[in-house]
Amino acid sequence: MYQRLGNMKLNYGTQLSPFPIVLSIGTLIKPTLREISDPSKGMSFEKLNYYEVLIKMTPEIFYTKIKGEEGRKYWNSLTETQKNNISLYHTVINDKQLLQTFVEIFNFFFLENVSFYEKSFILLDKDTQNTDDISQNDIHGVIIEDNFTEILDLIQQICCISDEDEIIDDKKFKNKRAKELYYKMKKAAKKERQNKKIDINFTLANIISAVSNKHPSLNFINIWDLTIFQLLDAFNRLQINTTYDINATRVSVWGDEKKTFDAALWYKNEYERE
Repeated sequence: MYQRLGNMKLNYGTQLSPFPIVLSIGTLIKPTLREISDPSKGMSFEKLNYYEVLIKMTPEIFYTKIKGEEGRKYWNSLTETQKNNISLYHTVINDKQLLQTFVEIFNFFFLENVSFYEKSFILLDKDTQNTDDISQNDIHGVIIEDNFTEILDLIQQICCISDEDEIIDDKKFKNKRAKELYYKMKKAAKKERQNKKIDINFTLANIISAVSNKHPSLNFINIWDLTIFQLLDAFNRLQINTTYDINATRVSVWGDEKKTFDAALWYKNEYERE
């Protein structure tokens, strides 16, 4: 039943498509802006932001930033070895409230019904509500410690908040110390990004407003059927096309003596690099 997913980088076509992503353990959906903002389903942009904070957090962030003074005292009482041995999975399943929130998160992003059962998240048929009488055949897949971070990374990609850390082959490091320094710097850089103040110009609500008022065909009526990736892709294309139009006008008036005008800019693939 359990199959390791590996480090999956969703390609451009998969991200642009409105259809769900079929995995070995279940089916990941790409929520639309309508589903994200629907209060009748208990959702809002603020709740999505909260979900995003949780799926990107570390045990250290949970205990020092979310759990309050009690959590900070507990974290500071641990040795470095103990801290390094605490996984996010065990942090989640050992906190009742956090566990329940992750059940909600998985139910929002999976087509199947997700429940916590015998120390693992299990994926069942959507109409299954009671886990008391389930059998092995009723379980489509499981989320356990071994694939937990892989699932969270896929959800981050769907939400367009993935760090997209480069996967480094151990052979590229001259020695163990070089490897340790590399990952230490990566960890520090990630922590710095997490502590940065959110730019209000790039909130989901503001981008929806900007695209709706600028795009030639998207507006406040039809934009809600887009996924997050589709919205951000449209936003990025609008910026690229604005730059293209400015440069094209400049070249048409003043010429292009230095041959700097890129006539292909408007259709270049900015998501996948060779």
